[in-house]
Amino acid sequence: MSESVTKNIYITDLNTDLTFLGEVKSFEKKDENVTVLLNNVTVYEYSSSNFLYSQPEISLSGPASRFHIEDAV
Repeated sequence: MSESVTKNIYITDLNTDLTFLGEVKSFEKKDENVTVLLNNVTVYEYSSSNFLYSQPEISLSGPASRFHIEDAV
């Protein structure tokens, strides 16, 4: 199922030690995989929380177990 939402989330990619903060443009979960498209993204190193770069848009996809996803407050 695909749904369109307008909220900010944190997604941590446990394989790359990166955390992405951005506005969800689309989110899809199919079987055990997720695909997320984020707008206005800020990227941090997860282990140190150091700012790395900003990007207008980023797409992430892979097994759901690879990502930790939480609402940005």
